[in-house]
Amino acid sequence: MLNLFLIYTSLFMCTRVADGLEYDDLRLVDGSHSREGRLEIYHSGVWGSVCDDNFGYPDASVACRQLGFRCLSEIQIYTQGGSAPIIWMDDVACNGLETSLKKCLHKGWASHNCVSHENVGIRCFGGCEGDLWLVGGSDNGRLNIYHSGSWGTICNDHFGSIDALVVCKQLKMRTTNVQFYTAANGHGTIWLDEFACNGQENRLDYCNHNGWSVHNCGHNKDVGVRCYGSYSSLEGDLRLVRGNNPEEGRLEIFHNFQWGTICDDGFGTTDAVVVCRQLGYRTSTPTVYTAGGGTVRTWLHNVTCIGTERRIADCSHLGWGSNYCLHLEDVGVRCTGEYGVNGNWGYWSAWSDCNSSCGSGTQTRTRRCDTPLPAFGGSLCTGDSHDSQTCIGSSCQINGNWGSWSDWTICSSSCDSGYQTRSRLCNNPVPSSNGAYCNGKTFEVLNCSIATCTVNGNWGSWSGWTVCSSSCDSGYQTRSRLCNDPVPSLNGAYCTGKSFEVLNCSIATCTVNGNWGSWSDWTICSSSCDSGHQTRSRLCNNPVPSSNGGYFKGNWGSWSDWTICSSSCDSGHQTRSRLCNDPVPTSNGTYCNGKSFEVLNCSVARCTVDGSWGGWGQWSECNATCDGGVQKRTRICNNPYPSAGGSACSGMAEQILICADINCPIIGAWSEWGVWSSCSTSCGSGNRTRSRLCDNPPPSYGGEYCNGNILDSDTCNTHECPSMYIVFIK
Repeated sequence: MLNLFLIYTSLFMCTRVADGLEYDDLRLVDGSHSREGRLEIYHSGVWGSVCDDNFGYPDASVACRQLGFRCLSEIQIYTQGGSAPIIWMDDVACNGLETSLKKCLHKGWASHNCVSHENVGIRCFGGCEGDLWLVGGSDNGRLNIYHSGSWGTICNDHFGSIDALVVCKQLKMRTTNVQFYTAANGHGTIWLDEFACNGQENRLDYCNHNGWSVHNCGHNKDVGVRCYGSYSSLEGDLRLVRGNNPEEGRLEIFHNFQWGTICDDGFGTTDAVVVCRQLGYRTSTPTVYTAGGGTVRTWLHNVTCIGTERRIADCSHLGWGSNYCLHLEDVGVRCTGEYGVNGNWGYWSAWSDCNSSCGSGTQTRTRRCDTPLPAFGGSLCTGDSHDSQTCIGSSCQINGNWGSWSDWTICSSSCDSGYQTRSRLCNNPVPSSNGAYCNGKTFEVLNCSIATCTVNGNWGSWSGWTVCSSSCDSGYQTRSRLCNDPVPSLNGAYCTGKSFEVLNCSIATCTVNGNWGSWSDWTICSSSCDSGHQTRSRLCNNPVPSSNGGYFKGNWGSWSDWTICSSSCDSGHQTRSRLCNDPVPTSNGTYCNGKSFEVLNCSVARCTVDGSWGGWGQWSECNATCDGGVQKRTRICNNPYPSAGGSACSGMAEQILICADINCPIIGAWSEWGVWSSCSTSCGSGNRTRSRLCDNPPPSYGGEYCNGNILDSDTCNTHECPSMYIVFIK
């Protein structure tokens, strides 16, 4: 049973450890580290390179993603020397969304016009939180970890073999041996120190440590790790132990670099079918029994399969290491009895070359009913073994043409100045076979302004509390604030809340002056006759004098100075206040009559307004169709206009863009005729010729060839030839 595995590291490591390779796998070769190098693709059993003709960012992003590099922050493309057995691809044209490079447009397998020094190379930069990278090699180097957007090193304090095993496990390297050592002189932040892994972790950042950036190390103590050797087993592999033959025995599963047993609770025939299929046995009637006798850890309990799983580890279970069984309950399986195997189609072959070198043609592909072959009376595959599709010959040159513009994006701001963008792709069609790329811009930006932003008012700071309005007993203090931080404008809302606050205050008890009460009645006369006298009395109790007080009516003190105008320009206001403290009313004296606070409008000067540019106008039409022209656009300093001494807009009011940057066609013209050739005869009318070239100038950039003939002929030596007589003499 052939198992194909492709194992990647978290980000930068690409270590292949499997028995074989998948169709159209990628790798990077001859780079200074594992995330760069010459790009090679595996096709038809051979590694080959990719030509750099028209290889761009979308193509490189698909390759980096297929290689397993995640969280990319930067991709670089360069020309990489060196040789590969074959150049497989040329003129690759991806849209950036493909899942593998083989799904992108290209000339066809091994169809190219390149030499080995045109091989493309790529660099895939970036990282995800907690990713690891061995700097210096694919399985050996200084250990770096990615955190908070940057790579950094790890200190070697208490770093041991168990920690190194977790590193190799996270990097997906199946190692039997690890080494850790000091790899000094690293760069960046020292992220971690004082590790304590238990070996069960799948990632290094799951282990106990001091915390990110908490350490007492320098880069002279950076740790390095080497992963070497290989396990004979993979995660989830199965084996049958202590059976009478290879088809039976106690069932054990490989997990976390260790073999363990499976409990027989709930384990049935359906589960055994999955086990036998994973082990490569074709049986519909496996036997389940209690084997017992295990000495290793029991890994699984209550396994429940539905029967379609490829591996027993894919079935439902209580979790790794979660069990309530003794080894007396270790399950055994016997995979005996054959059953009919239905045939299944293998992969389609690669498409054949197009049977037309240019224009529409046909290409075919085939597949075989061998995955698996039908056996033991199983049915043949259904469907066709041959497939065909129309194709365009790879030698046809196709010039690129722009697709439609996308819609304009929503304005980036709901008021004042913003921008909108739109884009288009050179995909209608995509250029191929050295066809010209689209001419013009792929991206446009347009200034936009929906409306001027309203400004809601906001309160300024409170003023300080005024002096208490009374020097004794009950008084009050006031404070105020202005709606000027900022002042509301353009229908913005006025501030909500109070502009004025009053606070009761009391400094001391007021003095009270005494006042006489009413006189008492007169007493009886002291004598019933003659002269006598009567008396009456009154008390100073209306009120009783206290606190050395006297009776006062309140009177206003002086007004304070007017405050500074609240605005340095345009409309503002000033305030002033006074206190009822000259004197403060006492002993039921009346409070001052009138206002304690006044507001006065003020205007110092008109506010200056600095000018600001309005949006750019549309580009003018290009003033030429070839040999270079210009387009112009303008803007006006009117958003707003400068006023009251405000400064004018800075910057250009006009922009010029080079356009029609292509050569004009040149129509060919004849040079002068050459000299006549010699006459074909010396008499009796012969012919002579002369020629000229279409090189004055020669046609270029699509210009027409000269009109007329390149050769000219004329008759010559038209006089009669002299007569010849032959005389015979006897």
